[in-house]
Amino acid sequence: MCDKIMKLEKKLRRLRILHNMTQAAVAEQLGVSSQTVSKWERGLLSPDIALLPKIALLFKCSIDSLFDMELVWGGEHRQEFEAKIHELHAKKDWEGVYQAWIQEIELNPDTYKNYPDVMLHVLRKKLYDKNHVDKMLSLADHAEKCCTNDDIRNEIYRIMLQLCSESDNPRIKEKGKYYYQKLPKLRHSREVYARFVMEGEEYRAQLLKNIIYTIDLTECSVRQLIRPEMSNEEKLFYYQKAAALYETILDGKYAGFYDPPLLYNYCEIAAIYMKMGQSGVASNYINYIFNALEKHIVDLQKETKSKLLYSTILPNSVSTEQICITLLKNMLKKPELELFKGEISVMLERFCQYCNVK
Repeated sequence: MCDKIMKLEKKLRRLRILHNMTQAAVAEQLGVSSQTVSKWERGLLSPDIALLPKIALLFKCSIDSLFDMELVWGGEHRQEFEAKIHELHAKKDWEGVYQAWIQEIELNPDTYKNYPDVMLHVLRKKLYDKNHVDKMLSLADHAEKCCTNDDIRNEIYRIMLQLCSESDNPRIKEKGKYYYQKLPKLRHSREVYARFVMEGEEYRAQLLKNIIYTIDLTECSVRQLIRPEMSNEEKLFYYQKAAALYETILDGKYAGFYDPPLLYNYCEIAAIYMKMGQSGVASNYINYIFNALEKHIVDLQKETKSKLLYSTILPNSVSTEQICITLLKNMLKKPELELFKGEISVMLERFCQYCNVK
């Protein structure tokens, strides 16, 4: 094991090069001369012990890692630490658990996977006093600047926004909103945490957006399961499932921007039924498309909007009407829908007239 330990002088030089820093730049950050840094790297001089925390912070590592101490006692130390935490939990010494975690982080500040653990402990045991919360904010700020692991950072954001929401301090509550905004929208499910930073109409509006995000993603994912080599029956199954997602929340009412995905599915379902020789069922789906388009043409029907899903809440560079026109034009090109060409042409002409499109 000792053969793997890198001497301090070599470690300092390697860290400096990894951070694309010159000896002069390191010297300026640490308040020493370039000659001193040069002597460190040549093994002629060792850094003063008081400078070790600054060196560790500069290179975003722990003091222990400067001497490769993790290689010597990392595994043994971790076992001892976990045993200590277990013992404190058995005694229900929550402050003791907190202090143990803080000491562990101070010993290994670049082991960021420890940060969510202490933050979760503070949240679960409701250690909401100023000292505990301020310390967590300090750790979160440090991790945001130095931690390169996206999953760990997002876990910190999720816990901290919940912790901040419990505070009566406006500054801390605002910080919770900051952490909420830092979370990615879908991958880490930021939206489910809206209740910690919003209330009233703002929260209700966010819930409606959550539905949109969820339905839109799920419907798109279901359609992506369809492959050209599938049988008509298999394709039909997936298109009908995709359509059902929108049908469930639209209740047959005007949905604006969110009508086209449903109409696209209806178009594909109608084409498949024609391939299967079931023109009567295909005709029903063509009529579903026409009925939905009527809601865009008749102003009175626009007033009966879907309560859960409607309008262009999400930004879109192409108007809903143009998308619908493109859909009708594509339907005219589908050989499977030749039987309905006349009806589709009539609807296309009406729709273009309403939208003032030539």
